[in-house]
Amino acid sequence: QGRPSDQDPLGRGDAAARRHALWIARAMARTDLTPLQQSDIDQLERVVRVRHEPQGSVLIAAGTTVDSVYVVRSGEVQLAIRRPLGGRQLVGLVREGGVVGDIPMFCERPMPFDALTGQRTTILEISRSQLLGMLAQSPSLSLRWMTSLAKRLEQTQQRMVSLLTKDLTMQVAMLLLDEREQDASGAWVVRLAHGTIAQLLGVRRQSVSRVLATLRR
Repeated sequence: QGRPSDQDPLGRGDAAARRHALWIARAMARTDLTPLQQSDIDQLERVVRVRHEPQGSVLIAAGTTVDSVYVVRSGEVQLAIRRPLGGRQLVGLVREGGVVGDIPMFCERPMPFDALTGQRTTILEISRSQLLGMLAQSPSLSLRWMTSLAKRLEQTQQRMVSLLTKDLTMQVAMLLLDEREQDASGAWVVRLAHGTIAQLLGVRRQSVSRVLATLRR
């Protein structure tokens, strides 16, 4: 099959559009809430735009108004703040199923950091006006989206409490739990380099390596 266009929105009748719409529904699904209705899927089909971005592409720049929300289809999006003397400091990773940009958009605040694509990243883009229109018309989709947003805010709050109150060993352990994922065999793995963990915690790489060696023993 040919790769979808990076520029043109997918048509409603396109099979690829339906697959991506269903994927978004699964990524945001909660078994204890009302399932998405067919009308929700139809609305997603009309607005999903698939983009295949090279590594390092800036989806949303820090300080700018958020006009579109991005769902990570595959790969990862890195969240980074700009250092006063140049360069960037990694502060978060958004992986498959994660959403970028909706919190500042809903709060009508500028993006607090740069959102950059990692290696082999495919994202699904939904414009501000289209997303707000969908959520206003669909109670079930709105409920799921707000639940997803609340869970991400809670995770951020827990990470902040950990950084303020826990020692480095506990911080590393909690980060490993937060970032774990299952590989093809079902085993739990963390695909983060020591340097990346250090950046996320705001500490030196050598300190992280010492803690990991201790945890390994």
